[in-house]
Amino acid sequence: MDFRRIEVIFLIVFFSLDIFLLVSFRNSQQVVSSGSTTTSTVTEMRKRDISFGKLDSKSGAAYYLGSRPNNDLAEHLNKLKNQELQYDDDDHKLESSLTEPFSVNTTNQESKLNSFLKKESNVLYGTKYKYAPQLSTASQIVYAQTDSVGELYDKTGRVTFEVDNKKVVGYTQTYVDDLMILHEKEVTKSEKDVISNLYTNSEIPNNSRIVYANLAYTKLTEAKGSTIYIPVWFVTIQNKDSKVDTLKKVNAFTGNIIKATTAGTITGDSDDSE
Repeated sequence: MDFRRIEVIFLIVFFSLDIFLLVSFRNSQQVVSSGSTTTSTVTEMRKRDISFGKLDSKSGAAYYLGSRPNNDLAEHLNKLKNQELQYDDDDHKLESSLTEPFSVNTTNQESKLNSFLKKESNVLYGTKYKYAPQLSTASQIVYAQTDSVGELYDKTGRVTFEVDNKKVVGYTQTYVDDLMILHEKEVTKSEKDVISNLYTNSEIPNNSRIVYANLAYTKLTEAKGSTIYIPVWFVTIQNKDSKVDTLKKVNAFTGNIIKATTAGTITGDSDDSE
């Protein structure tokens, strides 16, 4: 057993949690948690022409997760066929250009890409990725890495297919080989609490639609080469007139809204929230 590795991980985790809990304590008053307040907020939202399905009011549970960089993709490049490959050692990212691009459209793109991912000669560990419509655009179709504890909506674990003129021409890939549970389960905010909190904080405009509300992991902090992940609610809001989507992110442990530092960024990359 690598005790030195474990010691480093725990030192990073406890340091990160101290900072995180201090910030959470300062912002805790922003969270909407009263059942009666939440119910009245939902009623008000419907009056303002905000559409959504049945909101789950049950709290869940999630973990703090950790990982360290690895070059697992680089070590298995010889398995990939019919591609021109480049690997970035610093970002641990694989870039692929397909020698035979294939056509997709909005109707069949998910099924075609699912089939493509199943072959290890196409994408390494392809079966460990799941389509993430919240992170995708017309020119970039994103698949998020999945684990037994949930999905990873973070740039450290995804496959992004590049689409040009309705053809998939290549992809970039990152992969987390060893995703570790760093702390026992903690209670997370419910979908209903999160949506109500967004509305109360003027993050959901009138005449809009909640398209997706999904709980996934993303980066909290990085120190000494290790990455710490926390659960985050990703909520996609669509304007009914313009059909433009906006992605909001909410800390699933505290209910605090994560503000993006880059205007217009909706990709869900881990550095959006820094």
